[in-house]
Amino acid sequence: MFSQTDLAQCRKHGCGKSIRWTTTELGKMLAVDAYPDPDGNTAVWKDVFGVLCSRRVTKARPLAPHEKLMRPHTSTCLRGQRRTATDGPPRQPPPRPAPAEGELYGRLGVDQRATALDIKKAYRRLARQLHPDLHPGDAAAAERFKKVTEAYDVLSDPRRRATYDVTGRRPTPR
Repeated sequence: MFSQTDLAQCRKHGCGKSIRWTTTELGKMLAVDAYPDPDGNTAVWKDVFGVLCSRRVTKARPLAPHEKLMRPHTSTCLRGQRRTATDGPPRQPPPRPAPAEGELYGRLGVDQRATALDIKKAYRRLARQLHPDLHPGDAAAAERFKKVTEAYDVLSDPRRRATYDVTGRRPTPR
């Protein structure tokens, strides 16, 4: 299926390993290791024109009989660093702090699984109760109203809500 003419050397990071260049389904170039790997996650095959093509293997689209399972080269490239056995394991980034569990949802008094309609209803109910025009001179109510409005601004926008759900941090203002 594969020939020696498909082989190239990794030059980008200087590791010098043998790789094969493939074209993904989106038309982008992807370097994969030269030989099939049972632990890989990329299906590679030659199309009718002899061009190496690749795609990600998923449960919905498992490996087909004409495809070989390979590993993307970026997962095995030394990236210009010659590592030896005495270097020890690669350094890991410091752990991220765990996100605060649904702080903005708590401000509105809704569950994290609440729909957009539930969030809107909760905001309107709280806005009627806490609006500064109803409580002139009450700084605590005005501050709580600001916090409820901030929570609604984030949770009412699907993109900002998804970012908040993943990171636990309020996304930057629009």
